[in-house]
Amino acid sequence: MERGPLLEILEGMKGTAKELDLTLPGENEPIEIRNVVEVESLSSTHGLKITTKQNLIWIDAGHIACAWQARDDI
Repeated sequence: MERGPLLEILEGMKGTAKELDLTLPGENEPIEIRNVVEVESLSSTHGLKITTKQNLIWIDAGHIACAWQARDDI
C-alpha cells in the first residue's frame, strides 16, 4: 500500500473518534488505530509515525495488505 492514501486517512482522524483497521500479511486479526493525535511521514519511502493518545506507532505502509475506515462510535 502506498503511504499517501493512508496518510490522508490518518490526518482526517486527528481529534475525532474515528477508528482505522489495518491488516498486515501473516496476521489473523486487524490492528486497530484510534485517538490519533499526530501523523507524520518518515524519511523512508513508506514510513509513517502515528501518535495516538495511548501509543507511538511506526508503520511501513508497504507492509499493509489493506486498510479500511472503521467506525465513528460517538
